[in-house]
Amino acid sequence: MRKTVRRLAKIIVLTASIPLCLAALAYCGLCAYVVHYNDKVLPNISVAGVDLSRLTYEQALRAVDVREYGARGIGAEVKIAFPNGSELNITGEEARLCDDSLVMVDEAFSRGRGNGYIDDSLEFLGHLDITQRLDSLLPIKAVTESFEINYELDAESLRERVSAFTDSYNDELEGCGPQIVDDTIIFTKGAGHVCVSEADVYDLAYNGLFLSLAEGRPVEIAYALPESQADAQDLLAIRQRILTDPLSAEYDVETNTISESVVGVDIDIAGAITLLAEAESGTTVLINVEYTEPEVTQEFLESLLFRDLIGECVTQIPGTENRLNNIILATEAVDGYVLEPGEEFSFNRIVGRRTYERGYRLAPAFASGQTVQAIGGGICQVSSTIYSAIKDTDIRVTERYAHGLPVAYIPRGRDATVSWGSLDFRFINNTEYPIRIDASVTGRTLTVELYGTLHGPATESGLDPGPTPMVLGA
Repeated sequence: MRKTVRRLAKIIVLTASIPLCLAALAYCGLCAYVVHYNDKVLPNISVAGVDLSRLTYEQALRAVDVREYGARGIGAEVKIAFPNGSELNITGEEARLCDDSLVMVDEAFSRGRGNGYIDDSLEFLGHLDITQRLDSLLPIKAVTESFEINYELDAESLRERVSAFTDSYNDELEGCGPQIVDDTIIFTKGAGHVCVSEADVYDLAYNGLFLSLAEGRPVEIAYALPESQADAQDLLAIRQRILTDPLSAEYDVETNTISESVVGVDIDIAGAITLLAEAESGTTVLINVEYTEPEVTQEFLESLLFRDLIGECVTQIPGTENRLNNIILATEAVDGYVLEPGEEFSFNRIVGRRTYERGYRLAPAFASGQTVQAIGGGICQVSSTIYSAIKDTDIRVTERYAHGLPVAYIPRGRDATVSWGSLDFRFINNTEYPIRIDASVTGRTLTVELYGTLHGPATESGLDPGPTPMVLGA
């Protein structure tokens, strides 16, 4: 009976002493905490493998290299290369790749703080080094904590960046239809049939950024477009579209025109299909175009037309600015005019009525043997210069009138006066080829040249050189 009473007494004493021991430990812990850890991280706590034991908050921030929220992710970069040579570069900053290192340091520093006196004291005691060594002997559990830094990015920002690139790339790829430049077909394999997958590029960019973060360097990734089976058919369609047989030019005697010559066009279809088969989808293949010249080209026949200078005359323009203005307008009307064989040239028909609305101005003109002011005065110098250019040729003049008084710009007998509704200057192209009139005013010099095609054995080409050009002064 006495033994039992003594055993119960010991149990009561031990049971009563546990709270006292815990209270004593808590008190000792509080004293140690106040003295040594009031502004420091508790022992046996690390962040991202960095031991923060006994460091102040600022020291812990520097130890973990916490510069600002997300700073670690800024250095990440992924480069995705595409078949056409373009690249999609995305940085961690653009994708808003962030780390929670600041949050983890805050978590580490918060241990032993803010949970009440007893809980904070026990947590503090559990982190002490002595507790780690005597864990099995003490009623307090030893605690070691390690916080890992986590990363996350803004999926919407990354998706927008990828979407903008892939949309632009696909639009460009869609527009890369075959083009013929000089002697080459520029053919982009897969254009119009394949496109870049936005989802695939997003996955590459996402994984690449985290891989770059882990390896501490930019990551380069190649993107391959899917293959298309329609390229050979497209190439065959292109060949069918451009295939042309050579055709020689011909001269039509009835219409006095030259038909267009046609250059033959073809490609080496077997070689082109082989090039496409060996190329990567999305890349450009250059296919040579083969041209075959016709036996007689349009350029050769056209070289016969307007080849020879039939006649020429140069005169100097005297008088007022209004007179010069009128001569310029009339010159512009006849410049470049072409007379077909047998066609009659009419100065009044080609130049038209001289009116103020058409830009003609008052200038001196002859009327009834007197000099008067008339709208369009002075344009007789244009008709006279043309007449003088053809006077010594075989071209047949059908209407021509001399001035009633001598003119200063051309010798007597080489002038041709005109008047709307009464006097005209006309001649017929009595050659076998068209005649072109080239007329121009430079400063106060009027130049008229007539070009056509002459016949005869006198020249090296077997053509008659025609008359010697006449140059006349004022």
